[in-house]
Amino acid sequence: MAVCRYFVRGVKRSIAFYRDLLGFELREQWGPAFAIIGLGDLNLWLSGPGTSAAKPMPNGDVPASGGWNRIVVEISDLDAVVLSLQKTEAHLRNEI
Repeated sequence: MAVCRYFVRGVKRSIAFYRDLLGFELREQWGPAFAIIGLGDLNLWLSGPGTSAAKPMPNGDVPASGGWNRIVVEISDLDAVVLSLQKTEAHLRNEI
């Protein structure tokens, strides 16, 4: 299963686009600002304004559609992975 998050300006409109034009199915919807749609083994998270993922970064940058998209990797021990990354030269934009 692959998961991607995509920031959109309007979740309702985006659901209609992906469902009606590209054949995705609505798998879950949590209020007006977040939905999970899918096509085969892909889950696409549609994240609109007002979601927790749209909070400003520590430097003040605000996530927006068209450049703040993410690939979601599900792991069992996030703290251990972050600790491991901190020991390398990896740049982490934010705290857990």
